[in-house]
Amino acid sequence: MKTLEHFSKLCSFGSKALFLLLVFLISCTKEDIAPDKYFDNEIDMQFKSMTVNEGTVNMEGFTRFAFTAIKEGLVITDGYTMNFLACEAELTFGDNKTFILNTMESFILPDGTLMPLREVSFEGTIGPGGRLIFTWPETWFEMGEPKTDVISQISEHTGSVLHGPGVKKNTLNYKGFYDGEKFFAEMHLTGIQEVPGTLPFFTEVIEGPIAIKFMIDLEVSK
Repeated sequence: MKTLEHFSKLCSFGSKALFLLLVFLISCTKEDIAPDKYFDNEIDMQFKSMTVNEGTVNMEGFTRFAFTAIKEGLVITDGYTMNFLACEAELTFGDNKTFILNTMESFILPDGTLMPLREVSFEGTIGPGGRLIFTWPETWFEMGEPKTDVISQISEHTGSVLHGPGVKKNTLNYKGFYDGEKFFAEMHLTGIQEVPGTLPFFTEVIEGPIAIKFMIDLEVSK
């Protein structure tokens, strides 16, 4: 993989250690970022109706973090060409249509190796056709340290007051699907930036609302 592609993968949402790595990417201007897949809505795809959900499934893919300045109609990051993390996961199904998704997100370094960042254990439900509903847990781990209050973390990173369907009881509300091969879920927020954020994309205050979309994009490991 080309070095530039590796550097692009360092533009991802995470702890303060991430901000130091993002210094390498100051040259990535907003105009350079391709918006092609930002408006994809994979939740509306046709589900497989006969998926058997049992046991534990190993998965791999990415977590993606997309931001759009609505007033300017400008995609800041799309979560595909930049601003994403490698993700390995175990998806375990329980009784009564429940599941647990244990994830490990990592930076992809220029030499292709992975540097672990975050471990999150999601608990949710799976309904007819494989539809998923789950929320961000109260606690998780970043760089081996426990973290709490994901809403405050996003507010700090973006300098924004947050609202919208993705906020549920001071945490994040995800919806998605699992079809036996692919696990895809997303959550949507709207941010109004009031102060500079800690992410390089938000060091200058953006006028007007910011559309925020986080995605978990996984496939069954081969």
